[in-house]
Amino acid sequence: MIRTHNPSSLIHDILDNTAARLPEKMAILHDDGTSTYGKLALQSYSLASWFYRTGVRRGDRIALMLPNGIPLVTAIMAASRLGAIFFVVNPATKPYLLEHMMEDAQPVMILTSRQSTQEFRNNDSARRVIVEDIWETAVHCNQELPPYTHISHDIACLIYTSGSTGKPKAVISSHENVTSAAWSIQECLHYHEDDVVGNFLPLAFDVGLYQIMLTFLAGATLALGQESHVGPGFIKKLRDWHVTGLPAVPSLVSMLARLSQRDSQQLPPIRFITNTGARLPSTTIDELHALYPACLIYVMFGLTECKRVSILQPDDYNWKHDSVGTPLPDTECLIIDASGTELPPGGAGELVVRGPTVMQGYWRAPEMTERRFRTWGPGQERVLFTGDTCTKDADGYLYFKGREDDIYKQGGYRVSALEIEAAVEDISEMQQAALLPPTPATGTVATLFVSGPLTLEELRSKLRERLEDYKIPPQIVIREKLTLTSNGKIDKKVLQQELQAEMLL
Repeated sequence: MIRTHNPSSLIHDILDNTAARLPEKMAILHDDGTSTYGKLALQSYSLASWFYRTGVRRGDRIALMLPNGIPLVTAIMAASRLGAIFFVVNPATKPYLLEHMMEDAQPVMILTSRQSTQEFRNNDSARRVIVEDIWETAVHCNQELPPYTHISHDIACLIYTSGSTGKPKAVISSHENVTSAAWSIQECLHYHEDDVVGNFLPLAFDVGLYQIMLTFLAGATLALGQESHVGPGFIKKLRDWHVTGLPAVPSLVSMLARLSQRDSQQLPPIRFITNTGARLPSTTIDELHALYPACLIYVMFGLTECKRVSILQPDDYNWKHDSVGTPLPDTECLIIDASGTELPPGGAGELVVRGPTVMQGYWRAPEMTERRFRTWGPGQERVLFTGDTCTKDADGYLYFKGREDDIYKQGGYRVSALEIEAAVEDISEMQQAALLPPTPATGTVATLFVSGPLTLEELRSKLRERLEDYKIPPQIVIREKLTLTSNGKIDKKVLQQELQAEMLL
C-alpha cells in the first residue's frame, strides 16, 4: 500500500503524489530500460519491505554505491519510506576515501553492483549486498512495513562534500530540508511535465541527486546518463533522448558548446541549462546563446550546507550578468561584517543564510557544525555562516566575491582567486584555470594553473589587459589539461600536492 502525505513532507511523497496523478508516465529513462511513476512507486515500497525484512531499521544508514540508474533511484525512495538514512557513493570513489566514509557513517548495509570492483575495509556491521543478486526478489517483496512514524524533521540523507581537513564531511539533510529546497528551486526553474531532464552528473553530487526531486515534482522524465556519455557522442545521446533540460557544471557546459559547434545542424531540443559548482564564463554563455537562441540559461549559486542560495533568472542576465541572482523563495540572505552587523547594499562581508533549506549540520563533527551552523539574530535561530564573501545590491541581487580561503594578500592588496580565474576564463583561447592562494607556512606563492594554447608571455599580456599588475600571480603553470574531481570541478587538492612535491625536488 502506498501512503501519501503533505506534498512538502517526505522525500518519497514527491514520487507518490506524481504516481497517483500520472501512473503511466515515464519517470526514468536509462540505457538499461525505463520505469513509469506507478511502477517506481510500487517497486520502491517492495524494496523498503525487503530492507526491513533483512534488518534495516529507522535511523540506520544505508550506503548506496551504485551507478546512475533505476535501482539507485528506487533505493533512495525505499530508504525514505523506511525512515533509514541513505548516502550515495560514487562508484569511482578511491578506497582511501571510501574507508573514511564507511567508518564515519557506520552503515548497516552497502548496496553495490557487480560493476564495482572497489576493495576497501569497512566496519563489521555493514553487510555488502550486490543489487543484481537480490533485485527480482526485493522488488516483489510483499511484506507490510511497520506503522508509519517518521516525520519531516527526521534525517533523510547524508551528502558527502569536500572537507577542509582533506577528507569528505557529511552534511546532514532532513526530509524537510530536501523537500523545501526542491519546491523552492522548482518555483524558480519551472521544470515542465513534458521535459526530459538529462542528468549526467553522479547522484552522489547534490546537484545530481536533486534532479530526482525536481523532475518528479514536475512529472517530467529523468534521463539518467553516465559520465562515459560525456564525450564525442554526447550530442547524439542528447538528441536520441530528446533532452530538453541539462543540469551541468562549467566543464560539462563548455563541452556542450564545443561539440555543438561541430554539429550545429543537428542540435538537441534543449530548452534550459542550469549551471552550478563554479562560475560559468560569460564567453561560454554567449556561445550557447548563439547556438541555442531559445535556450534559457540559469546561473545558480549554492552550498551543500543549504543546497541552493540564489538563482539568476535568464531575463536578468543582460543587466545583472555579474550577479549570482536573488535568494530562493522563503530564504533570506544577509551580508554581515566581522562583528555580526548587517551591512548596507554594496558592503562586502560574510554571507549568512536563513530558512528551511539550511541543513542540520555535519555528521559526527560537532566542532565544525558549531563554526558554520550558529544561533544568531534576535530570534536566536540556527543559520548558516557560509564562509563566502559576498555583496548585495539595492535590488537584492547577490554577488559572489570568493571563499574565505580564496581571498589573500599580494603586495599588501587583497586579491580574490575567483577574480583571477574569471579573468583567464574570459580569454577565448584558454580552457581551464585554477588559482592556489599563497601558503606562508610552506613558502608557496600564489600559483595559477591553466590549460590552453597560449604561451606564458601571451597569457601574461592578456591578463594585464584584464587585471591590475598587482593581481597577476607571480607563478603561472601551463598544462595540457587540469585534473577534474568526480563532480566535474578542477581538483585543486591534486594541484596543491603537485606543487608541494615540486618544491621538495
